[in-house]
Amino acid sequence: MAIHESNDEMKERFKAMTSLERKALIRAKMKAQGLQEGSGVPEESLSSYDRDEVWDLIQITSCFPEMQAKPLAIQPKTLGKKKGLIAWILIAITLTGGMVLYYRQYPSPDTRREISVNGMFAD
Repeated sequence: MAIHESNDEMKERFKAMTSLERKALIRAKMKAQGLQEGSGVPEESLSSYDRDEVWDLIQITSCFPEMQAKPLAIQPKTLGKKKGLIAWILIAITLTGGMVLYYRQYPSPDTRREISVNGMFAD
């Protein structure tokens, strides 16, 4: 006998059940579909998973873009790093160019010292 009820009615009926009733219902549905309780890995318990083993699997899957949910998520970060690197290079070139021009315009150390002293005590 099949029960015809809407999704909302099914949700309400499920919420009205106790925890034990929900577990029994889920187990019955799994058994009807031929599924067994457990981790899904034959002869392995969940406690047998090692952190290093899980990390290795994550690293391996990162090498295959077809296994990733969002393969384009890495590109914006890389683009930001490239822009930052370009900005730092331009700043370094600008400061170096300014120092070179300053030393070419005032080659004598005495002249540079006089300019800096006059700049500090300018009225």
